[in-house]
Amino acid sequence: MVTIKNVTLTTHQKTILDNVSLHIPAGRITTLVGPSGAGKTSLLKCIANLHKDYDGTLEYNGEAIKNFSAQQQAKTIGFVFQQFNLFPHMTVLENCMHPLTTTLKTTTAEASAAALKQLHALGIAEYQNMYPDKLSGGQQQRVAIARALCLEPQILLFDEPSSALDPQTTKMLQQTINQLCQSGITIVLSSHDMGLVKGLLDHVCFLEHGKIVETYDKTKNEAILTDNINTFLYDA
Repeated sequence: MVTIKNVTLTTHQKTILDNVSLHIPAGRITTLVGPSGAGKTSLLKCIANLHKDYDGTLEYNGEAIKNFSAQQQAKTIGFVFQQFNLFPHMTVLENCMHPLTTTLKTTTAEASAAALKQLHALGIAEYQNMYPDKLSGGQQQRVAIARALCLEPQILLFDEPSSALDPQTTKMLQQTINQLCQSGITIVLSSHDMGLVKGLLDHVCFLEHGKIVETYDKTKNEAILTDNINTFLYDA
């Protein structure tokens, strides 16, 4: 689905990503782990087309993501930011309708119906008329997920999704991500939360100094985690 070939990203003469190559399998959960500054968020932003000044190629089904139109981008890749990035002056419902009416030019009635469908699916329809500052961190995150899902993306990216959540809410997040994956959405996330990573253990990439140095894939019957991943998960 997503193929990354020899991607190098340099900012202010500092190499952020260094010749990264990776295939992201469709319909599965790919987790990016590694120390702070390893390039995890930068790689997510390249996939999301938020960073375009990189060398190398990044393709979705054989087409360069750099060349996507705004509508094609919206329908293909969703991004749930670490800080959620909800509009404070809009209600929950309005936040979810916004990308539909502005990017896809959906009618207000259609956007409202689509937004309510996702809010119901995530169990937060009761908050539709509330503003983000009246919600907990977990509730705000579910709104951000609902907003992304309104566009029916094929891929959903999460940047440090549990960073502001308590353990119980993180467990709910884990269940939500697993359910999204089971519905056919490809998930890519970065995380320092080893409890969350263990609960989502599927396809794991360990980054260090802008490089992918080790990978783990549960479908290949790898009984033993590679050294860096094992240490990062269990000895940190």
